[in-house]
Amino acid sequence: VWIEEFDVSPDGKLIVFKSAAEGTYDIWTVPTSGGEPTQITSMPGREMRPRFSPDGAWIAFEADFGGTDVRDLFITPTNGGEPARLTNHPLNDANVSWSPDSGSIYFNTGMFWDNSIAEVDIRTGEISRVASGESGQLSSDGMMFAFTRNTKPEDDDQSNQDVWVATLNGGEPRPLTPNTFEWRDTEPRWSPDRTRLAFISDRNGFNNLGVIDIATGEATMLLTEDVEHSEPRWSPDGEWISFTKNLDYDYHIFRIPAVGGEAEQLTAAGGVNGGSRATGQTRGTHEWHPAGDQIVYTHSDPKVTGDLWIISVSDGESRQITNHQSEELRDPSAFVWPEFIEYTGYEGLEVAGLVYRPQGAVAGDQLPGLFFFRANSNGQHPKQWHPYIQYFVSRGYLVFAPNFRGSTGRGKAYRQIVHTHGGDHDLKDAFIGMDLLVEQGWVDPDRVGAFGGSTGGFFTTTAVTKEPERFKAGVVWYGSTDLVTLSTYGSMEGWNRYLIGGTPMENPRNYFDRSIIYQAERIDVPLLFLYSQGDGAARFQQIEQYGVQAEIYGNWYDWVVYGGEPHGWYHFRPESVRQSLEIMSGMFDTFIGDQEHDVGAMAAEQREGIRIRRNPTIDLWNSLTNGMGRG
Repeated sequence: VWIEEFDVSPDGKLIVFKSAAEGTYDIWTVPTSGGEPTQITSMPGREMRPRFSPDGAWIAFEADFGGTDVRDLFITPTNGGEPARLTNHPLNDANVSWSPDSGSIYFNTGMFWDNSIAEVDIRTGEISRVASGESGQLSSDGMMFAFTRNTKPEDDDQSNQDVWVATLNGGEPRPLTPNTFEWRDTEPRWSPDRTRLAFISDRNGFNNLGVIDIATGEATMLLTEDVEHSEPRWSPDGEWISFTKNLDYDYHIFRIPAVGGEAEQLTAAGGVNGGSRATGQTRGTHEWHPAGDQIVYTHSDPKVTGDLWIISVSDGESRQITNHQSEELRDPSAFVWPEFIEYTGYEGLEVAGLVYRPQGAVAGDQLPGLFFFRANSNGQHPKQWHPYIQYFVSRGYLVFAPNFRGSTGRGKAYRQIVHTHGGDHDLKDAFIGMDLLVEQGWVDPDRVGAFGGSTGGFFTTTAVTKEPERFKAGVVWYGSTDLVTLSTYGSMEGWNRYLIGGTPMENPRNYFDRSIIYQAERIDVPLLFLYSQGDGAARFQQIEQYGVQAEIYGNWYDWVVYGGEPHGWYHFRPESVRQSLEIMSGMFDTFIGDQEHDVGAMAAEQREGIRIRRNPTIDLWNSLTNGMGRG
């Protein structure tokens, strides 16, 4: 359990955050001075992204039910009470921004014909469309909304994003950054006086911090350096902008004068301070205290889960506010810190990764090794808490977390070079990294496995497809087995075009080569699939399709689907994390380690009570073959 999202009340006395301390994500508050958290919501789903109203009376938040991955907007009184639903339709509503009078909420929605910004009146429930666009922020006077929009047709290489502004009393939205189709301008944040926007741009090759003058449209980069920035935040007086820097996958909070000058590092502890960010993926954040003398932020590192901290901007003194680390995990000596490595990957590209070794291990031990593949089309492995990594390291495995090409944190060219080569060139980088660990005597080449979720699940299935001789076992969290079917899921079209290239009709070879169901005849790697009942991105259908082929060719596979979970379940319910660790341990110990478990029986036990509409082809085949592919 860790804290990723929070907001500070207008008077600075309370912090509202989401927490899974009671088994599923709910909304909680805690005094900024510290103390016991108070649970605000206990709805039968996930509540997230809470935001205080400007008058402090309300908390707005997003929620889904039963792990459906479809979020609606709610409000609840800050001092407790029954939540009220503001939206109710089958597409996501997200990214709340309150009006200054606390009477309405601006948000992103799919309820209209495109990705739109809309307004909902919290008294009447009336919803109106404001503009076409993506995530943004309302100005403090409620008159302008800054947001991002991508007008590049079929932006397959994810190279374009522009900052726009809409005047809410009339007029057409206008672009503030030039529509070049050559760079991404993102994360617009209003200055308190509404004359400027802080933003992040990769126009110089790395995500760097800049400022836009609203009147002239002139953009000035405050910093130009070969490290990645994110999360611009204005101080309440408008004199400073804070932001985070990715320094070899440690994240630190800095501040810089809003007119330019030297940036000052505020945080000292290693790990992720203030949040790590990738395209479509954020873990943690930071916000200024209304008094302007402190910053509230999340901190996580490989030895501690994510919690709330507060730091003085004058002397750097920090204080922990919450402690979500369970009692049995509070001894930091039980966990390991990774080694950051750089090496020459495929075609001579310098790539990076994190290596987690068991305590006391030395070169020559020839440990069992696990690839842990990152999520997201442009994700990354930062130096933060990850229970799966620490668990397997404690059991004697070396875990290699490659930040191969396509990952964020090493510049635009490094991120985009993977376009159309996902599941190919990136995996070659990973294989070279593991080969180095084998050559150095750290890993036994005959005892290697892999796991990962979402895009990391795709990497896992594709890795065992590309070079099955490398692997003894794999665990796929909500990944893909058939990219052709995946391309029919509306939410995955951009992912397919970016990583695979075009559509199946335009680029059939890539779709065929990187889909495990078409290679099942030569795959003899045991695979365990762990999926989510409410996942709209990686659906249970993907297991079924591989299952048909696995049954035909006698491949060992099994599966568990966790009920009431969305895409990315390992971030959520502690019970799902515990169950998945148990069966993954049985899987890897049996096929890689020196212990034997009845993994099939474990999977059957975890599946009990979960009702999934099965593919009749699999049921027919099982009845004819008595399930010969199952272990």
